[in-house]
Amino acid sequence: MRKNANIEILLKCITKDDGTKLLDEIHAGSCGNHAASQTLVRKAFREGFYWPSTVADAEKLVQQCEGCQFFAKRSHIPAHEI
Repeated sequence: MRKNANIEILLKCITKDDGTKLLDEIHAGSCGNHAASQTLVRKAFREGFYWPSTVADAEKLVQQCEGCQFFAKRSHIPAHEI
């Protein structure tokens, strides 16, 4: 038997409101790390949840997050090479 042979993944479809709450909890909840939108979507799918506007909702959440926008403006590259 092959290791990756036909793995079937079933996702539970939830409402947009429940999905937005889930993304918010993943993004800024007790274990949140203000992750990027693609990471949020992957984490929601890994937990077994799906809704049609997942990607758009995650992008909107990250764009509206003040903490993400504050740190996105800063350069994380050193001014000169070490």
